Amino acid sequence: MQQNIISAVDIRADKIICLIAQELQIINKGKILQLIGIGTSKMPVDCLKPLALDSEIIKKYIGDAIKSAENEAGVKLQDIFVSISENLSSKYLNFEVNIGNSNINEENIKQFFSSDSFKELYTQNEEPLHSFPISYRINDKKSVSEPIGQKADKLMVKWHIINVSKDYLNKVYSLFNELEINLKQVVSSHYSSSLAVLDDYESDNGAVTIDIQKNKTILSYTFDGQIIGYDLIKIGTYHFANDISQIKSISLDESEKIRKQLDIVDFDRKNNKTLDRFFDIYISRANELVDLINRKIETSRFNSLISSNIVLTGYGAKSLTVQKLMKQKFNLKQFRLGSTKKINGSKTFLDNPSLVSAFGLLSYATNHVLEGENTDKNTKKKSILSIFYHFFRNL
Repeated sequence: MQQNIISAVDIRADKIICLIAQELQIINKGKILQLIGIGTSKMPVDCLKPLALDSEIIKKYIGDAIKSAENEAGVKLQDIFVSISENLSSKYLNFEVNIGNSNINEENIKQFFSSDSFKELYTQNEEPLHSFPISYRINDKKSVSEPIGQKADKLMVKWHIINVSKDYLNKVYSLFNELEINLKQVVSSHYSSSLAVLDDYESDNGAVTIDIQKNKTILSYTFDGQIIGYDLIKIGTYHFANDISQIKSISLDESEKIRKQLDIVDFDRKNNKTLDRFFDIYISRANELVDLINRKIETSRFNSLISSNIVLTGYGAKSLTVQKLMKQKFNLKQFRLGSTKKINGSKTFLDNPSLVSAFGLLSYATNHVLEGENTDKNTKKKSILSIFYHFFRNL
C-alpha cells in the first residue's frame, strides 16, 4: 500500500462511487482515516438493472469515478477494494468438529475451510464471498458466543455463507485488470454498509441495516458482530420515478427530477403547488415500501435477535417521507438515519446515506490491510474470516 493509502469503489445501479483515504497519525488522537478523494459517475436514469460488467460503458463510468478521485487526492491508485450488491445469494451450513475432550482453539474452527463442506460451495456457477460463524453449540447442548478455550468433546458451528456468481465475480476482476488496478478484494455491500453505520453496541446486540438502492432495498441483519442474514425487496428509488412517469405520461428523466424534489418535501407541510399533483403517487409507493420493510422484519427468523436498532441508509434514505413513515411504523424501536463516524472528512459526505457502503468498504480495507489481516478487533470469530479469504479465492 502506497503511503497508507486505501481506496474503494462501490458499484451500484444508480452510480459508481470511488473513495480514497489515508491513514494518519495524529498527536493525542492516534490513528485516523482521512478522506482525501471522492469521485462519482451517475448511471442513466432509465437503467433499472446494473450495466453489464463486460461493456465498455461501465468500464468508462468506473474509470471516470476513479480518475476524479485520483485527481482530488493527488495520487495514482495501485490497489483497490470493490463492493457489489448484485448476483449474491445466501445459505447456512452446520459444521461439526470432534474436539476429544480438549480445549477449543482457533484451529478447530478453521477446519471448516479445509472440509468437503466448504469446498463444495465452489460450484460451476458460484463461490463463497463471505463466511460468517453465527452460532456455536458445545456437545450438542450448550450454546456459547465465544467457544475458544472451552472444554468439549464436540463443537457445532453454524455458518452463514454469502455466495456470488462466479461469472459475475470473474468479470469484476477482469474489469479492474483492464483498468490496470490491482483488485485486492470484493466485498458484499450488505456487509460494508453495516460496517459503516453500526456502532459496536448495535453490531453486538442486534440491528437491521436498511439500504434503499435504485433497483432494490436490502435488509441486512447483524448480531454478535456478524451478518446473520439478509432480505431483499424489489423496490428502489427507480420505482418511485417510474410510477410518476407512467401515471403522468412524462419522461423518466423528468420524473426522476421530480422524485428528488419530493424527497425533501415534508408530507405534513406540502405547499408547493407544482409538486402537490405528484405527491399522492410518491407517498403511495413510499407506504408500500415501508409496509414491506416492516413485514420482512416482523416475519424474519432474526426478529428476536435484532433488538430495537434500525438504521436507514442508501440513495433512497434521503426521502423525508420515507424517514417519517419509518419512524411512525417503528415507533417502539431505535430508528435513525445512517452516517459514518469512523472516517474524517467533510460532514456533507460523511452524513450522506448514499455513500455509506463505500465508507464501510474503506473501514473494511483498513482492518484487513493497514492493520494486518489477522487483526479484526471485536472477536476471534472475525479474525478467522479475514485470515483465509485470499486462500479461499484460489482454491
